[in-house]
Amino acid sequence: MPATSLDAGETAAVRHVVDVCATQPAGTSTVFDVLDGLQGLVGCDWVAFNWHDTPGRRLHHAQLVASGERVLASPELLDAEDDEPFWRWYWRCEPCSLPDRIAAPVTVSISDFYTAREWAQHPMFETLGGVSDELLVSFPDEPGRSRRLLFGRQGRAHFDERERFLMTLLRPHVGPLLARTLTPPRSDVVLTNRQREVLRLVQLGMANKQIARALGISTGTVRKHLENAYERLGVQSRTEAVREATLDGSPPRSSHAG
Repeated sequence: MPATSLDAGETAAVRHVVDVCATQPAGTSTVFDVLDGLQGLVGCDWVAFNWHDTPGRRLHHAQLVASGERVLASPELLDAEDDEPFWRWYWRCEPCSLPDRIAAPVTVSISDFYTAREWAQHPMFETLGGVSDELLVSFPDEPGRSRRLLFGRQGRAHFDERERFLMTLLRPHVGPLLARTLTPPRSDVVLTNRQREVLRLVQLGMANKQIARALGISTGTVRKHLENAYERLGVQSRTEAVREATLDGSPPRSSHAG
């Protein structure tokens, strides 16, 4: 099977991850659901989501799925971790530091840079627990910070083009979820009263025709209000708009006022 083709099972698994990212509220529980799906899809011993702060030499967030267990590191645990060995060798470990060195999204594995023998002799090998290969998928944040997905294999085959292809497919869906998980909803976005009215009706499950009838406007005008709201909120769908907008509990006005 070519590296860039998926069988029926893999296609279903990809669709499941996409659906979770699109429909579930942002939060560590949803991220755990995604990590579970990614672990089965990619085929690895563990998968982690970290918020990586290079200038601060620390992790601000870490959660892990391994052997069916879900682990979320508390802030106290992250503060207590002795990360000095990791940071000592960080800039000498090319796959680890690549996201900072190029300041761009990357999908890279340890085996892209080192043979098995070279990696076993690298100081970072013991620091990372003797992992045989690790696939890193980074989502850059502000300079020196990035959200990272890390897939680990212990004594198994190296990651190959199949895994890179899968993450190429899933990156646009997983990235926004990871960003929302660690960033509060944008309460500072200013929407017009009409945009809020439309979104409140969307929240009730109404279609554009029903919204147009309720507000006494055309369906084309409804679409335009939604498009403008999407642009202000930085989203691309009705579900995302409702989730990101700050909607008060007052009922929408049913009138012709615009």
